[in-house]
Amino acid sequence: MKRYIIIIVLNFAVYCNVLSQTVYDAMLFSRHYAGSTARSMGMSGSFGALGGDVSVSSTNPAGIAVFRSSEFVFTPALNFVNTDAKYDNNTFNDNSTRFILNNIGYVFTKNMYNDKGLQSINFGITYNRLSDFNHKTYVRTPSAGSSWLDEFVYYANTYDNLNPFYEGLAFDMYVIDFDNTNNVYFSDYDHEDRYGQQMRRNISYQGSIGEYDFSIGLNFNHNLYFGATIGVQDIYFSEYYFHEEITDNFEYMNNFSFRNNYSVSGLGINFKTGVIYRPIQELRLGAAIHTPTYLRMKPYLLTSMVVDWNKLPPTDDGEPPYDFLENESNPSEKYNMRTPWQYVISAASVIGRLGAVNVDVEIIDFSKNRISPQSDFDYINDEISQNLKTTANLKTGAEVRLGSIYLRGGIAYYGNPFHKINDAVNNTLKGTMSYSTGIGFRKRDFYMDAAYSFIKNPERIHNLYALSNTYSEFAKLNVNSSKILLTFGFRF
Repeated sequence: MKRYIIIIVLNFAVYCNVLSQTVYDAMLFSRHYAGSTARSMGMSGSFGALGGDVSVSSTNPAGIAVFRSSEFVFTPALNFVNTDAKYDNNTFNDNSTRFILNNIGYVFTKNMYNDKGLQSINFGITYNRLSDFNHKTYVRTPSAGSSWLDEFVYYANTYDNLNPFYEGLAFDMYVIDFDNTNNVYFSDYDHEDRYGQQMRRNISYQGSIGEYDFSIGLNFNHNLYFGATIGVQDIYFSEYYFHEEITDNFEYMNNFSFRNNYSVSGLGINFKTGVIYRPIQELRLGAAIHTPTYLRMKPYLLTSMVVDWNKLPPTDDGEPPYDFLENESNPSEKYNMRTPWQYVISAASVIGRLGAVNVDVEIIDFSKNRISPQSDFDYINDEISQNLKTTANLKTGAEVRLGSIYLRGGIAYYGNPFHKINDAVNNTLKGTMSYSTGIGFRKRDFYMDAAYSFIKNPERIHNLYALSNTYSEFAKLNVNSSKILLTFGFRF
């Protein structure tokens, strides 16, 4: 049986549980953030019409044709994530720091030495890190007013079959049972005096989206640039949580804990093409089209439960109940995902040797995400069409040159991809803001850039458990991330 949970609370989060293939997943894997090199990150990824940076292979590949010489570049980075979780009138804070490789690439320039026409052919091989999912937090309360077992009881009574990863596991562990007289499932919490137990949940997310780009760029007369990229995406996402409830007034159960480990990995391919036109020396105009990324996804789900008994409950077969059980998904179960088309329009002004300004506008229709085979995922695809929408991302950045020193800054806005649900919910739906700054040092054959970026995400919901189809226990998560990048570049 496929169990679907759709929860709309405050910031609108959607959880559709078919090995956790969700509307939220569809949005997550098709939304990318700014910057791969420190130069591009220092300008919030706004390089669509400027070009000349290896990051453009993932945005407007025509920028590969702007290179005048061959270059090798790599960008290590430190990623800092701060998470505040609000639950039961308390705030719980956690921080994480990770060292990552944000970018590495090589551009080979073949100069044609023509007086007119084709001036150069450039080839690029680049890895760009497009998204990071890493953060963790926890919530706890000394006296809970409900239980995760309430969710298991609700779904057991709502559907004919028990989901083997959740209420089925709870039933096999005897933490929920069936009342043959009243023909309903129940738990020991189904009494008014049975709440007040200690509860805690640890939550951890991991993973990233990386893209390997193979690009070609053509330079005509130094004022018309064409480019194309074949991109291969590597995706990994993991959500893990540990939930524990400790009781002190039950006849049989003392406490239980539940572990949920969901992950999905995937490989995909896409194609991008773009153009940059320079009508006058001071102005550059750019445009690019990204095809959908066609992904082959492999999900994995493992749930387990541990129960500590005060006294062993009676069982139908007279055997003692389990104190530990787990259920693992079929490793051969895979599915396909198709992300939306993306359109990029850019404009830049290069003011002699003083500096440059660039503006990018990205248009993405998230409602066009699709999961297949259609016969298995038609319900989720309907939810994607109904709940996601077309949105625009705006990136703007500037660079000022002071001799061999470059100062940079930028702002990016990523629009809210969710439809308005109602006035109360829509008031909390916001886009994501990114702020960045950077500095660079450039000589003839070597350059070094540093950048700092800060991403402020809108508040979102982590669903602890659903008590009915209209109410759930949830924690509000505020996740803010910052990144320090250092790029080393060599020209040949």
